[in-house]
Amino acid sequence: MKIFKNGKKYYLDFRFRDRRFRLTAFEAEKQSKRLGDTIERLMDIYHSNDCISLEIQRAVDCMPSRIVRKIESIGLLSAARTAGKNRLEDYIVGFIDNLRVKRSTGKYLSQVESMIKRICQRCRFNVISDLDANRFTAFVNGLNITVKTKSHYISAFKEFANWLHETGRLPKNNFKLIKTPKALQSDQVHSRRALTADEVARLIRAAQTGKPFRGISGAERALIYRIAVESGLRFNEVKTLKVSDFDFVNGTVQIRDANEKARRGVVLPLRKSTADMIKTFLWNKTPQSTAFTLKKGYLMIKTDLEAAGIPYEVDGKYADFHSLRHSTASLLIQTGANPKVIQSLMRHTDLNLTMSKYTHLYAGQQRGTIERLPDFTVQQDKAIKTGTYDYVSKNQTKEYCLKTANQSEKFRTNPNNSCNVKTTRNTALNTVNRKEVPFSGDESIPPFLTQKIGATGLEPATS
Repeated sequence: MKIFKNGKKYYLDFRFRDRRFRLTAFEAEKQSKRLGDTIERLMDIYHSNDCISLEIQRAVDCMPSRIVRKIESIGLLSAARTAGKNRLEDYIVGFIDNLRVKRSTGKYLSQVESMIKRICQRCRFNVISDLDANRFTAFVNGLNITVKTKSHYISAFKEFANWLHETGRLPKNNFKLIKTPKALQSDQVHSRRALTADEVARLIRAAQTGKPFRGISGAERALIYRIAVESGLRFNEVKTLKVSDFDFVNGTVQIRDANEKARRGVVLPLRKSTADMIKTFLWNKTPQSTAFTLKKGYLMIKTDLEAAGIPYEVDGKYADFHSLRHSTASLLIQTGANPKVIQSLMRHTDLNLTMSKYTHLYAGQQRGTIERLPDFTVQQDKAIKTGTYDYVSKNQTKEYCLKTANQSEKFRTNPNNSCNVKTTRNTALNTVNRKEVPFSGDESIPPFLTQKIGATGLEPATS
């Protein structure tokens, strides 16, 4: 085996079955030497008539298709071995079987399979060596779909590439570096709105008195709407309910883990009046039979909304069957319920999801909340003058002079009072001149102070 470089690429020169072959390798020397080692081992296996090991087969699977076709034409590999051993179509089947072991739903498996096949077809991923993260990123960015759907494509193919890497078929997984975009509220094309309590009542009444829809009676539709609003059940969760899932003794309904979105399973309480309605409706059904019949939920509720005179779309927001779940959270928050309790009833792992996405504000709710604030106006009485010092009545709020605001109550004065200066001066003078006599109640003036206090200040005393 001879390896040499000509221009930018390396070439392999070797002899097989008395013939000389030259194979174009790669631009990297290390990768070209690894290819040469694999070809030498294939020649040894051919001469010894031995079986190809799993390690060699994985190395062949990772080779570019042009090299695999060249090796097949030389005769190192049989046509049966190279025909489909490293084709992504076969690996997709194995990946879907691996997801089926995790008890994924049939609908989810079909969606993942169709997305992966579409990516491989549009990106021209035929064998493992064709997998290119940059080509995949360019394909996803060019799709004219919503951000949420793009994230589904990226998540599905990243999981497929990770499975190939863990099973040893993909040597290096560059797809794990691709970030899944976060779907914002503004990115939603089909945003939903919450129905008011009056709209829910009108919807149930219109369904009760309406005509059958695809074999579903009006009474059954009304009961379905009532259960969905009061318990927050999703469409598939209501559709897969069985008669045995209802416990009328304790007034609860059980959602099995196989039918719930999070695959955890939950037991939710029912209102007593609603439980009595359900018991009356299911009295003649067997325990293992389906409780309700649901077909085309979005079309069913749209028909009943039109019969009730409720608009299906308001300001770009729609009222489909899942909007009943939004109505559950919005109506519960109006009752003053604890947000943690609402989160548990909605079965969300994050309270932010409950409060930001599923809780809506109704018209006039903000203004009504503002109007319930306390009145901040201070009611003051008019000042009542009671004498020389312009005494203010006790009901009026007292205002004090800034210069004496930090002093004690004895020396605190009112602003704009003509007696403030005189009162402060006289008080200080009396403090100095005062001579206390025990229990006498009299205040004597020292002999060295023979002055009397006049109207304008200190004046000489007269005999």
